[in-house]
Amino acid sequence: MFRVLLLVVLGSGFVLPVQRLGANDAWDAADTHVVIIGVTRWKADLTRYPRRRRKDKELRELLIQRGTPPKQISVLLDSEATLENIRQTIKSTLLATNANSTLLIYFAGHGWRIGDDFCFANYDVTLGPDNAKTGWTVRELANDVYTNFNGRQAIFIADCCHSGGLRLAVEKLQLKGISSFSLTSATEEITSTGNWTFTQLIIDALAGLPLMDTDRDGMISLGEVRLEINNAMLHLEGQKSGFYSGDTDDDFVFGGTTGEVVNHPELAFPLGSYVRVKGRYGRIIDASNTAPTRYSVEFFNYASKEVRRYAESELRLSRRGTGELAVNMLPECEVRWRGQWYPAKVLREADGRWYIHYIEDDHSWDEWVEADRIRFPNK
Repeated sequence: MFRVLLLVVLGSGFVLPVQRLGANDAWDAADTHVVIIGVTRWKADLTRYPRRRRKDKELRELLIQRGTPPKQISVLLDSEATLENIRQTIKSTLLATNANSTLLIYFAGHGWRIGDDFCFANYDVTLGPDNAKTGWTVRELANDVYTNFNGRQAIFIADCCHSGGLRLAVEKLQLKGISSFSLTSATEEITSTGNWTFTQLIIDALAGLPLMDTDRDGMISLGEVRLEINNAMLHLEGQKSGFYSGDTDDDFVFGGTTGEVVNHPELAFPLGSYVRVKGRYGRIIDASNTAPTRYSVEFFNYASKEVRRYAESELRLSRRGTGELAVNMLPECEVRWRGQWYPAKVLREADGRWYIHYIEDDHSWDEWVEADRIRFPNK
């Protein structure tokens, strides 16, 4: 297996070789050691999440299907995820790895910033002044992995607020010359939604969902996964996801696809497009071959997928996060477009018509509307 060796110069003056994983490298499920931590309720007064269809359990089953031995997967859910149990589980997992091992750490729950560190809320975390002492922090994780892991690669995944703080663990391992990366539902600066959308995207990638294979070569790479997660979280959840690489190339391969995407060049909305329909955001996963074309749009509701069919006239391309968006614009009116009302701002008025800007879209959608298409709820 081919390796490119980089040299990292440390502040103390000595040099460590860094293994860069790339095109000739692929994820080895059989030699992956996993810790899955999912917390939906806590001893402290923190917002609880419904337990139905939880995706952390589903992630375990998928890893087993991909070839990871069950004995190499440790799962701590809810009351099992105490600080002491997490520490012991991380320690025993690290001790079981070898020079060729991949380490995968996954967390879902609450997260927040503590000074220059980040807390991922264990079941028995306390709130208040002792928070830093009773919570599981990213720096603690980073130090544990740095000290006790000598494997091939580490993968850090988190579905929680401020989860981008996992970059601290990636940066720490770079000092040791171990390739790693983090995929997170949010950046370190922002909060995250309470839905399982991000974890579902991780599951889709590992399961080989064909739409993840954007270059249609039959393989799903890290570059494709991170871009697909970025787009999906942006359009479906309206938030920015996080990614940080410690010498792992975008062409690192997760595995093959379970099928292929057959697109039709004449479609107004290509398969994989993110659309807005009836006030909801979804993704086109299929389209009929007969006229008039009807599109299958997939939505994600907390922890489950829902597919509905729509005519082309009902769909509108999602513009979340694309183009030049209006800055400091508060909606002052609503404009009807294909039967739905959307928040907008009046840019100018003349001759009984209004030139408006849709708050959620770029300026290519600005248009003149007449009185039957505009309303002013606050007036």
